[in-house]
Amino acid sequence: MKADVILKSRAVFDAVRREPCEGFVAVAGNKIAAVGNDQNVMNRLTGRKTEIIDCGNRLIIPGLIDAHMHFFNGIFQNSPYMCRELFDCKSAKECVQTVDRFAKQHPDYKRISAIGWYIPDWEDKTYPHKRMLDAIEPERPVYLMCADGHSFWLNSKALEECGVDPDKQLLCGTIETDSDGEVNGLLHEMDACSICAAKAQELPQQEARQMILNFVCELSKKGITAVTDMAIQLEPTPIPGELMTLSELENEGSLHVRLALYPSLGITDDFSIAREYRNRFCSDKLYVGGLKSFVDGVHGNYTALLLEPYADDPNRQGKSCFPYEIYEKQVAAANKEGFGVKLHCTGEGASELALDAFEMSRKANGNIDVRNSIEHAETLRYPQFERFRRLNVTATMQPSHLMAVGNGLKRKVGEQRAQYEYALKTMLSHDVNVAFSSDYPVAPFDPLLSIYFAVTRCDKQGNPIDEINQNITLEQALKAYTYGSAYCIHAEDKLGTLEPGKLADIVVFNQNLFELEPKEWLNAKIDLTMMDGEIVYKSEEF
Repeated sequence: MKADVILKSRAVFDAVRREPCEGFVAVAGNKIAAVGNDQNVMNRLTGRKTEIIDCGNRLIIPGLIDAHMHFFNGIFQNSPYMCRELFDCKSAKECVQTVDRFAKQHPDYKRISAIGWYIPDWEDKTYPHKRMLDAIEPERPVYLMCADGHSFWLNSKALEECGVDPDKQLLCGTIETDSDGEVNGLLHEMDACSICAAKAQELPQQEARQMILNFVCELSKKGITAVTDMAIQLEPTPIPGELMTLSELENEGSLHVRLALYPSLGITDDFSIAREYRNRFCSDKLYVGGLKSFVDGVHGNYTALLLEPYADDPNRQGKSCFPYEIYEKQVAAANKEGFGVKLHCTGEGASELALDAFEMSRKANGNIDVRNSIEHAETLRYPQFERFRRLNVTATMQPSHLMAVGNGLKRKVGEQRAQYEYALKTMLSHDVNVAFSSDYPVAPFDPLLSIYFAVTRCDKQGNPIDEINQNITLEQALKAYTYGSAYCIHAEDKLGTLEPGKLADIVVFNQNLFELEPKEWLNAKIDLTMMDGEIVYKSEEF
């Protein structure tokens, strides 16, 4: 057997060894045929039609895997239909002005959607209200998603379109009202926000195919060859249109990213629809990886569940979205069905609850081979690290969120709890599997941002974000974005390292990151992305 492509470089990082070394990666079909520096092996694999690409000193690594992304939401938010300029706004008034400009620039849009408002970052703390949006856009629905993705600010038309009822009994979430009982336009957490989130990011069907292709192309430019989706809704047949479009693209050979779906865990043990999806979507490119649920919210609006009250508001401690008994029952039932479970936990109280549920599942089911994980794990207590390891629970983390929270998280949780905020170093020292991700569209999907923040814990200007000693090495960060993420989605036998027999997902940076100062990583680019043995992106400079 001869190789179709051989990539050579003085810097090949296989995510097995600790440092890059000189060598080659040979690809035959959609798999890696050989990796190493033995010239005789390379000669045997070189045929008349073999393409040899000399990458010089460029760094070659396995394809990057984003282990927590809202893929379908990301498609919309990567499109012209989403205004992303609210991240820079410092007041409700500035947000309204930005939305007004966007609305006037797009008079043909059926709805106006934007993301990025965040009250803790505002200089003027004037509280948002639906009347502010009604004043600029009384006829079209306006949907403004909070930067953390856990709240919405709507105008009256959007409230009407979604049928928001302040008297609706919610299991998880809040519909805010004024003193007279009238809805004010602010909705918090998933049970309250799910309908408006779907409306705000509804894909125009006639454009969905091209929007998907455009988004996947952008992922390839960042070296991302596999992602998870944390938001697909399980629907009885017919299958949602976007998912069918992905299936069609796969059949055509045009789907250039692997997609692991994590639909909702739900609150009943009827997994018949989940099984149907798993049977329908089970290829190497499009498959159901497991199920996902929320345990708590976020620290920013005090909905993260803590073990003790918030330092800056002793009257709040957060609460779980559902009673513990539901998580215990659902996790055990899902694991028994062969579904790994991802649980959203930002506060250490939520992680404690999740770890309890995972432990009870193990007692009920034995040591079955499923991959459970805790998503975010922003604050933790020291004894919990050993529980992660013992229960084989992955910590799926987003170092890019460090940039958003900074020292603000310490103000909320206090000095003692803050020493284990985004505790990457302690996680790895306890042999916990750590998977990196972006949580896009909450944060940018550029992996180099998370790698930079994880290694430096500094902002883009080099200023320390916090004084917590939880920095990790470049090698550890790259492994978290490759092998760690592959393990999390139960794909480490196929992805995550450069080894013979694995699927040929390979990335080439334009420089050797190991020879650069960390701040220079922010200017590094991807020169080549190979997915499933096919070159799906190549820079003009390469």
